[in-house]
Amino acid sequence: MRRIKLARTLQRISDFLPRKYPVKSRAGLAEQPFFVLGSGRNGSTLLNRMLNQHSELFLPSEQYFLGNSIIKYKLYNFLIWRDLMKVIAGELMKVTGSHTWDFSAEEIFDVLNTTDDKSLQSVLEVIFRTYGLKNKPTFSQWGDTTPLNTYYVPELLSVFPKARYLFLLRDGRDVVASYKRGGEAYLGKLAQPQQAAIHWVHALEQYQMLRKKSEVLLIRYEDLVTQPEVELMKVCDHLKVDYEDRMLTYHQTIPTAPMYQEPQHAKIVKPVDTSSIGNWQKVLSEEDLQSCIIMDPWLAKFDYR
Repeated sequence: MRRIKLARTLQRISDFLPRKYPVKSRAGLAEQPFFVLGSGRNGSTLLNRMLNQHSELFLPSEQYFLGNSIIKYKLYNFLIWRDLMKVIAGELMKVTGSHTWDFSAEEIFDVLNTTDDKSLQSVLEVIFRTYGLKNKPTFSQWGDTTPLNTYYVPELLSVFPKARYLFLLRDGRDVVASYKRGGEAYLGKLAQPQQAAIHWVHALEQYQMLRKKSEVLLIRYEDLVTQPEVELMKVCDHLKVDYEDRMLTYHQTIPTAPMYQEPQHAKIVKPVDTSSIGNWQKVLSEEDLQSCIIMDPWLAKFDYR
């Protein structure tokens, strides 16, 4: 978080300098993307798999380059286009661990370097759409469900103010319990209940900020698994696409990306169920709950008390 704050401060200072290349495309985008935000451990992978079954939608597996790419584009805007694209393509290098895609910087650099639309909006559109067409040639609208994007709401809004935004909310106690069960070896400090609680609250603070600046649809994990058809209809309406029954059969299509083979994603090969609701009662001790007291006002605000 400190690194993000420092980069953001430097980027804001650079905003006072003349910008060589624009952030937004002068031609505009034919189709606006959409972003599903949230705390993580909130059902974002489940929603990703459901929406990916829709004939018009494409959502890649998690990526961690988007926020950094936006900041670096603004910071290094004084470079010639080719060198600026080297910076952006560098964010896509597999060795950086910046994404879980079957994709490499080499596949996109030549396209970015020769594009006629030299804007950040166009660059990100080209990256996501190129990868999308490689996996699903028929899609028309791309989206992203990476929880880390929640830390970059100001950056997302600066590039995609007209994008469609969704926030996936889950009972904070179940989120904390899920992080705790994941263990520090895999999830680091977020496996500590207090840190996970702070993280969940921060995500909700970002949601509150986002809803003041954009129309954002709130989806509750508990509703998604108890009445998936109803909730998916709401999502489709928000995204301006027709509802398709195939979204409920996501478990019949097994994704090949390595991240989906990890133990915490085992349930994506099974039909939707409600077994994860209220798991915190079995996982969190009284001491854990006391360390998460920061969540209490927010739990009450969203009727989880």
